[in-house]
Amino acid sequence: MLLYHLRKGEIATKMEMGKNVEVKTTEESLRMKLRRLKQEIREMGERRTEVELVTAAAQAKSAALDTELAAKMARYAVMNEETVVMRKEHDAFNNDITMSLKKQHGKYPFFN
Repeated sequence: MLLYHLRKGEIATKMEMGKNVEVKTTEESLRMKLRRLKQEIREMGERRTEVELVTAAAQAKSAALDTELAAKMARYAVMNEETVVMRKEHDAFNNDITMSLKKQHGKYPFFN
């Protein structure tokens, strides 16, 4: 019976050692997972910063292009107004020439 108790004690000790090893393994595993999660969080933060920088650059470029487009549209509007004025002047000039020729045709019939 004493032998039985010794063996039982050894078995209990071995089981406790096994549990201890299992607890250490679980603890190490959890620490590894925690490190991995912290690393992922760090990487996500870096990625977020990178995306924010790229977004800011794209928005700045878009704003510059918008400004350039607005300037070109203003220049086009001015050119369009100038073209309208020039056409009116051209039409008036042509009308003046036509009227002048009609008057001269009436005065000088040899222009036929």
